[in-house]
Amino acid sequence: MQLHFINVAGVNSMRIKAFIQRVGETKLVDLDEGSRVEDLLKVLGISVSEVVPVKNGVIVTEREILRDGDEIKLLSVVSGG
Repeated sequence: MQLHFINVAGVNSMRIKAFIQRVGETKLVDLDEGSRVEDLLKVLGISVSEVVPVKNGVIVTEREILRDGDEIKLLSVVSGG
């Protein structure tokens, strides 16, 4: 598994490990402390409507505050008729 690193943080930063199911990639992302799932999605260029975020094994909303070391899985939303 290859890791990709993204740093968009200032002085007070935290590192998040994000697995993006639709592309099968894991990225290490440095964000500012107090960032939320929605901030992570913005950095990754993913719409809130495209994924279900899972933080440390628990489904969360885009308003969930992230902490240093959190592991986020972004599971693809599948719909059809």
